[in-house]
Amino acid sequence: MSLFKNLSESFSREAKKYTTIFLPKHRVDIDIDDTPISLGDAYCRIWLEDMNLSKDVDWFKQRYPVVHAATRFHYDGELVTIPYLAAPGKLKDVGSSNLNKFIQDRYALTPLFPFNQGLVEFQAGLFSIAASDPVGKFIETIGTFAKLLPVAELSSVLNLAEPVYRGIEDLLNIGQQQFELGYQQTFSDADGGSSNCLREGYFAIILAEEYQLNLDNLCVVNDNLRESSPGKNKLFIRDSKPFQGYSYMLFRIEKRKQQDWESLKSIKELVAQAQDEVLLGEYEKVKKFILPTIKTTIYRSPDITKFDRSQMVMKIEDFLKELGLQGSKVQKRSLYSIMQRPLPQVDATTQAELDILEELFHPKS
Repeated sequence: MSLFKNLSESFSREAKKYTTIFLPKHRVDIDIDDTPISLGDAYCRIWLEDMNLSKDVDWFKQRYPVVHAATRFHYDGELVTIPYLAAPGKLKDVGSSNLNKFIQDRYALTPLFPFNQGLVEFQAGLFSIAASDPVGKFIETIGTFAKLLPVAELSSVLNLAEPVYRGIEDLLNIGQQQFELGYQQTFSDADGGSSNCLREGYFAIILAEEYQLNLDNLCVVNDNLRESSPGKNKLFIRDSKPFQGYSYMLFRIEKRKQQDWESLKSIKELVAQAQDEVLLGEYEKVKKFILPTIKTTIYRSPDITKFDRSQMVMKIEDFLKELGLQGSKVQKRSLYSIMQRPLPQVDATTQAELDILEELFHPKS
């Protein structure tokens, strides 16, 4: 996509004008596990948590602030790009006297995606666009569609990604845009041998050269970039004050060990159907027909980590077996509830079946 390449070139040209920092975990008010993430081991999501606009632009009267983000990662064996456009929800209601209505919104820039393969490329740019009613309406429309993309079952909305990306590209071409601030990074997995490993935490991009800042004073409190006295204790939480005077964007990489199970519609419906059939006394039918379909669907799903595929199969199969043996003594459960159950012991036969499923649907290259 030309927009990704063009913005990369813009970021490279302007790089000396801004400073980037990944906040150390002792400068964040919540507990963070910043251990680099291994492939197939976790779900990730990138957020725009906080943004500040310097006062040298007459925002919303002369120009609109717009954040464009694009994230590339492997999904279902292919490299996909998830675009996002973060802009004020109601431009006409936001003025220079109440910028906080915009800059303190939190935006999920990606879905909660499984980090199963390859690299994660991320770029984000803050642009100012000449204010006009047509441009404002266009921003609203593209932003509305972009919000549909960060969902757990990404496959259900993936066909929207390309037209949204093209819409953002058109906006930046026709809207008399001016590049204000940008960031790009490629994250590897824990074994990638890079200092830029994908890991949980906050990172900021600030429109200032490093000599202008005291980076040791920066901290994160309530998802906002702030400043306080340096140190490794938590006194900064109490003593911090807003970080002002510069345009900046603060992002967060979220790491989860579990997917949003209830959003996996196809698997959720199959599990509910299997439970209904078991309670009707059709356990053998479930074993022969529905359970194999559940297993196939799980191993085909691009929304599940490699680590979770086998766990899902074992927990669902174990619960259906329990439901078949005890009938009405056991209540139906949601997919989320089933996934909170302890992992059953796996015997040699089950492990062999799981290995076959893995090799069948995800053969090693």
